[in-house]
Amino acid sequence: MISTLAFSQTNLEVSGTVADSGGELLPGVTVVVKGTTNGTITDIDGNYSLKNVPSDGTLMFSFIGMNSIDVAVNGQTSISVTLESANIAIEEVVAVGYGVQKKSSVTGAISQVKSEDMENRTITNPLQAISGKTAGTQVYSNSAAPGSSPTIRIRGINSNNSSDPLYVVDGRIASSIAGIEPNDIESMEILKDAASAAIYGAQAGNGVVLITTKKGKKGTGTLSYDFQYTIQSIGKTPHVMNSEQFIDYWTEAGKFSMDRVYQYWDFEQNTDWVNEIFESSVMQRHNISFQGGNEKGSYYLSGSILDNNGMVFGDADTYKRYTGMINTNYHIKSWLEVGTNNQLEYYERRSVSEGSEYGSLILSTLQLDPMTAVTYTEDNMPDNMSTALANYRANGVGELLSDGNGNYYSVSPFLTSENLNPLIMRDNSYSKSAGFNINGTAFLNLKPIEGLVATSRFSYLLSAGESYGYSHDYYANAMSYQNFMSLSASSSNNIRIQWENFATYNRSFGEHNLSAMVGTSFTKMRSFGVSGSKTGTDDNLGVLRDDPRYYYFGYATSEAIKDVNGGQPTIRTQNAYFGRLGYNYKEKYLAEIVMRTDAFDSAYLPVDNRWGYFPGGSFGWVVSKESFMQDASSWIDFLKLRASWGQNGSLAGLGSYAYRTSVTSTGSYPFSSSPLYSVGYKPSTTGNEELKWETAEQTDLGIDARFLESRLSLTFDYFNKKTKDLIVTGITPSTIVGNTASPINAGNIENKGFELELGWKDMKGDFSYDVRGNISSIKNEVTNIHESLDYIAGAGFHTTSGITRFEVGKPAWYFYGYEFQGIDAATGDPVFVDQNDDQIINDDDKVDLGKGIPDLTYGITLTAAYKGFDAIVFGQGSYGNDIYTCLNRTDYAVNSLTYFTEDRWTTENTNGIRPRAGANDMDKYYTSSASVFDGSYFKIKQIQLGYTLPGSLLNKMGLKKLRVYASLEDYFTFTKYIGFDPEVTGVGNSLGVDKGSYPNSKKIIFGFNVSF
Repeated sequence: MISTLAFSQTNLEVSGTVADSGGELLPGVTVVVKGTTNGTITDIDGNYSLKNVPSDGTLMFSFIGMNSIDVAVNGQTSISVTLESANIAIEEVVAVGYGVQKKSSVTGAISQVKSEDMENRTITNPLQAISGKTAGTQVYSNSAAPGSSPTIRIRGINSNNSSDPLYVVDGRIASSIAGIEPNDIESMEILKDAASAAIYGAQAGNGVVLITTKKGKKGTGTLSYDFQYTIQSIGKTPHVMNSEQFIDYWTEAGKFSMDRVYQYWDFEQNTDWVNEIFESSVMQRHNISFQGGNEKGSYYLSGSILDNNGMVFGDADTYKRYTGMINTNYHIKSWLEVGTNNQLEYYERRSVSEGSEYGSLILSTLQLDPMTAVTYTEDNMPDNMSTALANYRANGVGELLSDGNGNYYSVSPFLTSENLNPLIMRDNSYSKSAGFNINGTAFLNLKPIEGLVATSRFSYLLSAGESYGYSHDYYANAMSYQNFMSLSASSSNNIRIQWENFATYNRSFGEHNLSAMVGTSFTKMRSFGVSGSKTGTDDNLGVLRDDPRYYYFGYATSEAIKDVNGGQPTIRTQNAYFGRLGYNYKEKYLAEIVMRTDAFDSAYLPVDNRWGYFPGGSFGWVVSKESFMQDASSWIDFLKLRASWGQNGSLAGLGSYAYRTSVTSTGSYPFSSSPLYSVGYKPSTTGNEELKWETAEQTDLGIDARFLESRLSLTFDYFNKKTKDLIVTGITPSTIVGNTASPINAGNIENKGFELELGWKDMKGDFSYDVRGNISSIKNEVTNIHESLDYIAGAGFHTTSGITRFEVGKPAWYFYGYEFQGIDAATGDPVFVDQNDDQIINDDDKVDLGKGIPDLTYGITLTAAYKGFDAIVFGQGSYGNDIYTCLNRTDYAVNSLTYFTEDRWTTENTNGIRPRAGANDMDKYYTSSASVFDGSYFKIKQIQLGYTLPGSLLNKMGLKKLRVYASLEDYFTFTKYIGFDPEVTGVGNSLGVDKGSYPNSKKIIFGFNVSF
């Protein structure tokens, strides 16, 4: 009977093509006769052919990242299909600590940044991709120079010490992610609430950033090459005085006379130092990758080159980086998988001085007089330069620097200060840093029974860095010169190993679903470094000569002053146990409990306090699955309510045996009539055996929802985060013991706010679009510090200390100074509010002037596609933050900003709103509310247009994909701020303090992506 039935069926040979929704033919698609093992895969052109297909059978088409479909044969011999992207399925999976979860089942507050948010942008550091893309995160930068790294804050500033989050790359804890090529990242998850982060315990108090790198995909191997060419130029520039304005202002102030002007100014010179020093520059990046896989395993290999020459004239601000990645996994048996993920980096960097009121090249472009030219020849240089040149030729001391073509870098004959001609500051020294990082993981997954996976994972980091520099003998002015050479160099290396073993069990019992994970972690770190220097002296100028042969230590004479530091290795260890238990009923009622306990060695905490315990719990209710929601199912696709609570720790302020009692020498003392001396010792610190972790406790309430066939998505969170036991130094004990008090736990800080992420995506025929936006608020307040402290002083400016403060009742590191009241119409001097009415303006009259923390941060991304064309517009901004502008000093005439000089008081303009030139109390004026500005801004970070060639043309070219694009980045900034860049100011206790940081460039980008 079976034979008769078999012969009665008609078997066919079926062929066809498989494409995606954009018409691109797909290689590697699996085509199988349903219910059999008879199958094949599509070739490089998306074609397939399959024999012995029953005429009444069904073909199944499946491909990773696509929705599988079944097609009835019905006697057909040609069947071509189109597979749709499984976008929803991809979005539902997010990384969590030691595993992944479906987003619909996540009960914590987790935001995700995907690979498409990083591809084809000019970002060089993965943290730059987070800015404006997720709610609840603030990305700050104190420099946009090539190779610089931004700083991220997750739900605010949580400590008076470091507030940096924990970084985890493919399960490996990393101190930095700056060396990871963004194109190699599959996704980044930000664990924002305490329950989600609790699995990382003592290091998660400031949140956690999880990075998952790319893996190979099943199917035919793919070779991809991405190229990007970027033209960079200075963007927004501050308004500075021209020569006439500068002369009027500073002669009024009495800094120099008109006689000097007539002597040295040609009535034409009007140097714009910003335009003279910054130039258009180029950044190039190349990325090549190979990937592929089958049912047994997969591989992903990549290599990248980044070459960024910054905007400062010449090659003094450069960053070169070479990176590689090797990720692979293989199933030896159905129950045994092994794999490894590895990243390699080598970098070289040069940088210029910035972000300081003393000797900053960037700041000098705003402070130099415009009457002086950039260079002079020997025939037309001013007298002060001629005298210096003659002295050098006579005595061999005090060389005027030049470009080597007979053009000497100018020295102003009008003013003297530490900020010089930027070309002198660029060339009076040479410095370079370089290093490498080799890091990764090797893992083994064992599946002894259904639902159980035991993982053993070994992670490693091998890194080394070095710096080298020398300073010339040179002369710029009476304040800035050096009569001898100096050399310096340093070298350091770090080794970190991490071994983790954990087991995960997932099991369903009817409609009950259980997941459990338990594990242990051990970490050991070793660091070693040494530095040295050699310098000459004014008494022995010849020990180091300004000759290239003497730019190395080996050529310095024995008379040079030598200094060597370091050479002592530092070893740190950590041990931890952790676990997670999750339960859901019908995927409707969700619960998860997490616990981790950590211990670090005695360098961090005393033995009795070295263990910390960090619990977390979260709950969820998928309301949309309730029967009473069925009437709303036509427009509500998914609705989940979440709540979580937990505690995390922080290592901020710990390390280097801060709790110990130390003893120091006090000198030699005679204790007898004979000339015999004994060395005396005394305790220098009191010690604190009760020192413990800083602990962050957080409550989060959230909503996740999708509406209108999942076209509209919404995520909302409200959080309240309280960090207690902040580690504080400088307290005054109630009992005076004659030495310094050790750090104690004596401070609290609170952050609370809301976060909203909205998205809308739809398709109309060949036109598709996607709009995503986010906004978040933050209210930060210090709620307690030790009773002996009124405040903790932060950043200073020139001779003024504590222009930022950490004080109870105020935001962390708020601005502190005088309240500017106006101008005395009789004198033109600034007037300040006498806060205590004692008729004296002093430190007692300083008040809160603002804060660097924004009230709101937001971002919006619009994407659209029509046939082969696509477009992206991305913008971000902040609102409610202030900037303390520290661009002027009063001890020298170094103010060229027109804002502080226009509409000033004069005898003809007694109603002027700014002080007269040379006014009294200008030191108070520049540390008052007159120097605090609204730092709110909105930037259009990206405008990109792209075109992908159609599949029919690609087939003729032998390509899988080719996309070309052009972009503008950081091109449009809307702000009232008077400085360079409101997005780039100080960080840490200098948050929002601008001392002339290297600004973002505006960029024009051309690039293409090609796959074979």
